[in-house]
Amino acid sequence: MSVTISAQTVVELPPAIAGGTPAKQTPYGKERRYGEEELAELEAALQQETLFYVQGKKVHQLEADFANKNGVDYAIATSSGTASIHAALIAAEISPGDEVLVSPITDMGSIAPILYQGAVPVFVDLDPRTYTITPAAVEAAITPQTRAILAVHLGGNACDLAGLTALAARHNLVLIEDCAQAFGCTYQGKPIGTIGAMGCFSYNEFKHISSGDGGLVITNDEQLALRLRLATDKAYNRSAQGTERNPAFLANNYRMTELQGAVAVAQLPKLDSIVARRRAWCGALSEQLADLPGLLLPQETLGCDSSWWFYMMRVVPEELGADATEFAAALSAEGLRVSAHYIGQCIYEYPIFTEHSAFARGEHAYMQRQYGKGLCPEAEAILETCVTLAINQAYTDTDLAETVTAVRRVVAWFQQR
Repeated sequence: MSVTISAQTVVELPPAIAGGTPAKQTPYGKERRYGEEELAELEAALQQETLFYVQGKKVHQLEADFANKNGVDYAIATSSGTASIHAALIAAEISPGDEVLVSPITDMGSIAPILYQGAVPVFVDLDPRTYTITPAAVEAAITPQTRAILAVHLGGNACDLAGLTALAARHNLVLIEDCAQAFGCTYQGKPIGTIGAMGCFSYNEFKHISSGDGGLVITNDEQLALRLRLATDKAYNRSAQGTERNPAFLANNYRMTELQGAVAVAQLPKLDSIVARRRAWCGALSEQLADLPGLLLPQETLGCDSSWWFYMMRVVPEELGADATEFAAALSAEGLRVSAHYIGQCIYEYPIFTEHSAFARGEHAYMQRQYGKGLCPEAEAILETCVTLAINQAYTDTDLAETVTAVRRVVAWFQQR
């Protein structure tokens, strides 16, 4: 990406919200997500005359390919990213009353599995620029009931895994990586998901690569791998000799089908190109917006090479002359794919937490903890001030130039009002 836009080329024209011509004049670059490769794998799956993972080849192939790509010993496929996290919690023996430390800015798919295990989500605060949990906040939240850290790599950016790994070792905690938004991210040169005890991935339709839904968990621990397999298949022990239906612990049916596996097999070789193009585009964007007042651009965690699932910046209203809602509205008028406030509010502000309404009746350990606004001030400030640009690997140099023009023009206009 070599397009450079100077301030002089944009500030003289009014933004679209003030009656000017929108900066985005061309359609966004796009490409087909699914094609002949996926069709070929699907046809091969159908010709097997079975779509059950035990008897078929596609899920097993995906697991082998994914493990090989990440340099780990084991990969276990699941039906979704949420299922991946739940299976990991089951494998880690998370039980009623245990506490799991987690980010307040994530999806309920990260949190619901904790509740289903009867465990207590404990939300810890975030770094204001990387948007990930900090070791200091994690350590302050550890109690005798803490059993695990769920590190959410938000937007493709890794948590401080060196700090979290040290904490986990010191306090005998299980470190689980939530890599749903971080396919292809690396940390200190290692693939994301390989630093903690387990790494959980999502093949949801909206991730870097997809099979519509589905997921994977990776690990180098043989015992965890055995429990993960059981955790995805009702604790049924399936082997070449047949199925042993003698469950020793509670587990769900989180099996991936051969159709999901077939599409996922075809998608995996595309990942490196997808991530490389996202990195180039977002890197160029950051370079050309770096001098703008009133904006805090996203920062990669030290040692991380982000895979950029989205591009989240923050406004400084007193410097910019606009809040996040106003800024996003002006950028939207320019034709950018943008939104303000991301998920709107921290997870702990949802009624399921403030009203303890996860279940219609009965007791649950999380009901003994009070949730609500004020728990994580930095996370709340992030959501109050953030504006998120949707990113796609097919975006072009023209998309970059028009995006830079739009942002610079809008910033200049707010400052001149």
